[in-house]
Amino acid sequence: MADTLLMHYDPAHPLHATWSHVNQQGELTSRITSGAIADAAAVAEQHRVVVLIDSTYVHLNHVMLPTTNRQKMLRAIPFALEDQLAEDVEQFHFVAGKQESAYGTPVVGIRRDTLEALLNNFREAGISVDAVMPDAICSPIEDGHWSIVFHHGKALVQFDALIGTVIDNVNLPLLLQSSLSEAENKPDTITCYHLEGEEPELQLERIDPEIRRVNVAYNTHPLVVFCGAYNRVRALNLLQGQYKPRRKSTGQWYRWRLAASLAIVWLVLYLGTTIVEINRLSAMNQSLSAEIDSIYKKAFPESRRIVNARAQMEQKLDQLKGGGTASGSQFLALLSDSATILASQQQIQIESIDFRNNRMDIGLSTTDLQSVETLNKELNARSPIAAEITSATSEKNRVKGNIRMQRSGA
Repeated sequence: MADTLLMHYDPAHPLHATWSHVNQQGELTSRITSGAIADAAAVAEQHRVVVLIDSTYVHLNHVMLPTTNRQKMLRAIPFALEDQLAEDVEQFHFVAGKQESAYGTPVVGIRRDTLEALLNNFREAGISVDAVMPDAICSPIEDGHWSIVFHHGKALVQFDALIGTVIDNVNLPLLLQSSLSEAENKPDTITCYHLEGEEPELQLERIDPEIRRVNVAYNTHPLVVFCGAYNRVRALNLLQGQYKPRRKSTGQWYRWRLAASLAIVWLVLYLGTTIVEINRLSAMNQSLSAEIDSIYKKAFPESRRIVNARAQMEQKLDQLKGGGTASGSQFLALLSDSATILASQQQIQIESIDFRNNRMDIGLSTTDLQSVETLNKELNARSPIAAEITSATSEKNRVKGNIRMQRSGA
């Protein structure tokens, strides 16, 4: 999926904006650019366009409503906010988020002429806008934290995921003091985002010394702050209802017809060559299988039936090396039965073990012949082992011997 073009817009400068691309992980993928909206048209093509509007021009609020029905909520909101608006409520367009137990229902309102002017300006610049959201609720936030983004003399204060406001820097301490005194759950931390080299003079310790302040500097523009959290505000996208975008054909499909035709031709050729290659490999596989069968018959002419030449050949070779199943089982059984006795004879050193024809020869050395005879008696006493001393020679104060073992009755 193509990156989103994230744009920050201030209606006080209606023909200008700041923008950058952002990927699905919330990371900026192009440099932050400020300029005329028309200049962004070229980089807006084939991208979803999200506009973050300066929250000075929107009404951010939250209301407690007696209903959860979406249509009834939207009809009730203008009446619930009528006393808080200095202008005629009929001039406003409202959207509402999901009702929350702590704050009620988050609401965003904007003058219709402000929103329509924004859309007209972008339309005339050749840009189709997919979403318009207030910037004051687009900063990263988590439980127990508040955030403040300082930008151009204003503070964007966010208390919860969809709850926030905007205020000038001078009156920010009064807002924080009032909000903290009314908060049911005070934040543990307030994160302050500011332009690098312009740390705000906010004496938070005087307001509440128990709250930790964290400063985070951004470079150039707070788009780098908004990019990781703006997508969480989709519920309060102002382009709803009568302002919902209606996509129309751009009439540019003809530009892609040649590319689409070439892609289809390439796909047909690819499938054709793939089928030919599959047939060639299948024929080669049959030829190799026939050759393996032929080699197996030459190596083992007594075999009458060939099911899996490779597996049968490996089994035959294993048997020739003495590693067949029956022989291997005899070896393991003898070794298991005698291991304890051999390990208990500390004065005897095992020098070799040879197994063939279901018999195991153990070459050993010790200090005296009596040790060899004692070991032989103990092995014979251990059922079902049958053991015998096949050789014993004395050399330089060492006795070297050989004991042969096999399973009784074998």
